[in-house]
Amino acid sequence: MSRPKPLQRFRYTRMAWGKLAVLLFFTLILLAPFTGWLMSLPLWAMDVAGHWVSSPLHSRDERWFNLALLMAAVPSLIAVLMRSIEHNDRELRIGVVVAAFAVVAILVAPARNAQRFPADAIVGGVPAAPAEPSAMADALASPAPAAVSPPPRSAREREAEIDALIRGAASSAAHGDSFYRQQLAMIAAQAQGSNAKRDADRYDGAMRLYREASAALQPGAGAERIEPIEHYLSAAVAADPSRALPPRELGIWRLGAFMDGLGRYGAAAERPLDIVDAESLRRQRDAARANFLQALRTNPTFDGAWRGLAWTWLYDQPDLALGALMIEAEQVGRAAGSRAVRQRIDVAGGAEAAPRFQILQARAQEVAMELHGLSIPAAVRVMARRPLPSLPPAVATMQKMVGTGAGVAVEPAPDDLSTIPRLSDALDAVAFRGAKAAPSTTALLATPWRRGALVVAGPLDLSHWRARVGAAGQKSFDARIAGWPRYRIARGFDLPRGLDRSAPAILVLPAMIERPRGDLGNVVLLDASSGACSGRYCGWVLRGP
Repeated sequence: MSRPKPLQRFRYTRMAWGKLAVLLFFTLILLAPFTGWLMSLPLWAMDVAGHWVSSPLHSRDERWFNLALLMAAVPSLIAVLMRSIEHNDRELRIGVVVAAFAVVAILVAPARNAQRFPADAIVGGVPAAPAEPSAMADALASPAPAAVSPPPRSAREREAEIDALIRGAASSAAHGDSFYRQQLAMIAAQAQGSNAKRDADRYDGAMRLYREASAALQPGAGAERIEPIEHYLSAAVAADPSRALPPRELGIWRLGAFMDGLGRYGAAAERPLDIVDAESLRRQRDAARANFLQALRTNPTFDGAWRGLAWTWLYDQPDLALGALMIEAEQVGRAAGSRAVRQRIDVAGGAEAAPRFQILQARAQEVAMELHGLSIPAAVRVMARRPLPSLPPAVATMQKMVGTGAGVAVEPAPDDLSTIPRLSDALDAVAFRGAKAAPSTTALLATPWRRGALVVAGPLDLSHWRARVGAAGQKSFDARIAGWPRYRIARGFDLPRGLDRSAPAILVLPAMIERPRGDLGNVVLLDASSGACSGRYCGWVLRGP
């Protein structure tokens, strides 16, 4: 007689099932951390592997898409290739090669976020998600950091930093570096949230008087005739500094006055150009350049501003003029800009400088069309291959007397009156003697920014952190950090030295990104995943003064 099996002698009663359920419940509770970690391993593996097939500028969704595409495409292409070899199908092998090139092109394509900075860095973000109670409670219940207010930053320092970004964007574009899009995005970010006072009635009145006075004039009129126009436009700029139209219009008129003044000292001039006339022409050129820079500081994509700036760089800095025209060509390629505005600026530039400008414009159009894969007309290619004409005699004489304007003065001849210091330089030296300006934050962070460790942070990046912490109102928060450079960290990097003496800046740390190494200095680090804030000005950012 066979012995019964042990499990056959066990009776499964309700009490036994209850005990087993309680045992499983406490087992799951005990192993919950390990179970959660084990279940997160696939997500971690996808994120890590996604970094291998993507660049730091790609978002997490783009990295996962690239990884899924690679995992699906490689086995499929291998299987189809083996099938084509087995059946000796030449057309099928060609299709496999074409599909492989298509997959590689998708994987190596630049990040979409880096190519559409106007949508991420200029246009407003989406509504923020509701704040998590735990993060908000921790942030508000923890001891608040001292609300140390950042040192006041002069308008001169801020304008100098943005002007450096504008020149850097033109230089990057001239050398074929797409980094200029990031520089334009940073200019737009610093232009947001301006606290300048605005007088709408005074602005409308000044612009109305300008339109009435300019109806009978053309750019290039005499200085005595455009003086009322400059007065009206200057009043409009003072009434509303956030508008880019008045400085652009003022720049057009001053550009016309400068080019008209150069034309008076041509080959048939009654008298040669002297030091006083050269200094006057330099001031007119610098005034026009300053107006176009002011328009770009307000709006880096404003219609005609880059074109006018290229005209002011035409003689002394043609490489920057080429970069400005490339940026303008890309904006025109997006169906942006008015042809009438471009024609007015070209009329102000004058007919004598037109051949030089047209060659640079053709070179910029050629590069822009090549970047977008468009066919280049033969006329554009022929014009782009022409050498730049020599400088007009008046321009060469002016640069010899007062310098090129590029920061390096021309060596004067013996007994030349140009050795006399300029009055404007002497006044600036007296006014700012002993003043030690803080180093530019964008200049200190230029290396990791250019290498892709940092990208310009958009409104959506800041809204994620605000949703975690539940900071103060949107308007007051934007007003406190107005004009601060803002970056989103794409990967870990070493913080440079000197940030403790620079102007404040914002670094947004997304989830699963390595924290930067080094001393933050005056930089405020916002952790979007936990809502934490690091830096000496966290109290100011969270609650204000």
